[in-house]
Amino acid sequence: MALTVVPDPKGLQWQDWADTVVGYNADLRNQVAPETDWRVFADFVTGAVPDAPRHDLFDTWDAWARALKFTVNV
Repeated sequence: MALTVVPDPKGLQWQDWADTVVGYNADLRNQVAPETDWRVFADFVTGAVPDAPRHDLFDTWDAWARALKFTVNV
């Protein structure tokens, strides 16, 4: 799976960021709910997206999201 939109999490709450990611990435819509805990969401993304960072390397959702954005270059 490839992600087409991963917004910068700066200034966003988890729910807004996750809603955007799921809303703009059709492959995620039926796979993971945006209201899921960020760690569960991240586990799914890590398993589905090559090179996605593991969440357990980060203390907060937004640190993981920034790394995800950088890693997948979207």
